[in-house]
Formats: sequence, C-alpha cells, structure tokens
Amino acid sequence: MNDLNRKWTSEGYIIVRGLIDRERIERTRVLCEDVLQQWYRRDPETGAPGLANGTTMFNVIRPEYFRQHPERLAEILELTADRRALDVASAIFGEEPLFRSTSLWFNPKETSRDGNWHRDSQFTTKSDEEEKQFLFGGSRSNGVQLQVALVPSEDSEVVPGSHLRWDTDEEYRIRKGDGGKNNTSNAMPGAVRASLQPGDAVAFNPLTLHRGRYHSDKRRLTFMMTYTTTDNAPLDYFSTQPWFLEEGYLNGLTPAATAFFQRFIDTFKSGWEPSPPAISAGTATAIA
Repeated sequence: MNDLNRKWTSEGYIIVRGLIDRERIERTRVLCEDVLQQWYRRDPETGAPGLANGTTMFNVIRPEYFRQHPERLAEILELTADRRALDVASAIFGEEPLFRSTSLWFNPKETSRDGNWHRDSQFTTKSDEEEKQFLFGGSRSNGVQLQVALVPSEDSEVVPGSHLRWDTDEEYRIRKGDGGKNNTSNAMPGAVRASLQPGDAVAFNPLTLHRGRYHSDKRRLTFMMTYTTTDNAPLDYFSTQPWFLEEGYLNGLTPAATAFFQRFIDTFKSGWEPSPPAISAGTATAIA
C-alpha cells in the first residue's frame, strides 16, 4: 500500500492488478449488464430510455434496478464496501474513505468518439490563473474514482505526473487551445493507456491530464466506485442518494458493509431531498 501511495503521489495514477477475483467479477459483469439493459429501457431518474450512444450511467445501486432480485443489490453494495477496494482508497487518502457514488462506463451502440483531454479542475474554475491557483495553491485531491474492469479494456488514458505541473505548450494546445477544438487529439505527448483485464482496477488523480475513449466496436464495461474524505465531502448530485433511507435497503449486508454505508448516510442524509437534483452537462463532462 505504501507503493500505491508513492505512485499516486508521483505519477497521479495507479493500476492494481487482480484487485477483484475473476469469479466475483463475472458475477458483477452479469449483474451490471442487466442493470444497463434496464437503463436502456428506462432510466429511473428521468423516466425516459437511456441514450443509445450514451457512455455512462450513474447510481448503479438505485433500488429500482433490483426490485426483482434484491440479493443482487447486496452483491454490488458488498463489492463497493470490499476491504480490498477500501484499502486502495485508504492508501491514497491516508485515512478511511467515505463512500460517494457508483457509475458504469460502457461503449456506445452506434457512434464512436475519443474523449476530451481534461483536468477536472477546468470545470470548476473560470480562468487559467484561477485553475493554476486551484492546482498549486495547497489544495489536495479529495476523491478517488476506482475503475474496475469487467471486460478487457484499454479505454482510459493519462499523462503521468501532469498533476504536479502546469501544461506544456503542446498539452495546452490540445486541452484548451483554439476553443477546445483539439481536445480529442490522439497526439497528447507522454500519454499512457491503461490496459486492464477483468478484475484489474485503475484510479486517476482527477487533476492529471486524462480522458476516456468510447468506440461502438470495442466493448467496454467498467464499474466505478467513487470515494472521498470525511472532512471534505461535498453534498452534490453524486452524494444525494435518498434511497438509502428506504426500509430494508441495506438488508443482507455484512456488519462491516452496513457500518461503511451507515457512515455515508449519517454524513449526508440531512441534506437529501426527495429526489436527487438534475445532473448538469458540465458535471457529466468533468468526470469523463
């Protein structure tokens, strides 16, 4: 775990081989494929079918997906609270992580595209100077997006070490130059592609230069578990999950998993509304 922390600090990303065993990953794949097909038919958040060319769905653990098979909900909640995953986040944070959200990444059905190169900081700042202050003004990453491959994948890219410095001229030209028209370029200097087998996990510091790729002819299915720190846990779209208050929602979980999610409930429940606020386009882009 010390090696993970050193790599995260110096390179801004980590790959953990075989984080989850193949038998469990196969069960999770089947479960997530079923959830995805339900989402295509009807997204419970909007009431409309999921987009054929969509590449991500949020809140895999909404109870609507598990009315007929509540044991499957317990399965995926247990995976999210798995000690092996939590140990990775703990190594990065230096403290016990707090749950934030789940997501599923997948290939579009029809139209392929390369994702845009970005730092998440660009979506919460209004100028280069403000972004530089955010990057180098003493802030620290308070989120880990742990992506576990359910099928073989090479669709995530990162520029190692880029979280420690500002863009080079060429990096800036690709990321922000000309109004962003170059941000899907395949010529990003120093880019590394994460090659994952089922059960492998990758996590990026969101302040690195990074992106995803979305190709209709290249299968992708990645389950993402997002964790945060207790002292800097934002109440936003992702942490607004009032269904955790439904009677019996945590039924079937081990005591350890129940305690893990109870911390999440206790942290956020006072701010939850009857339904989560609508996600904005900027928010969706920021985590791509």
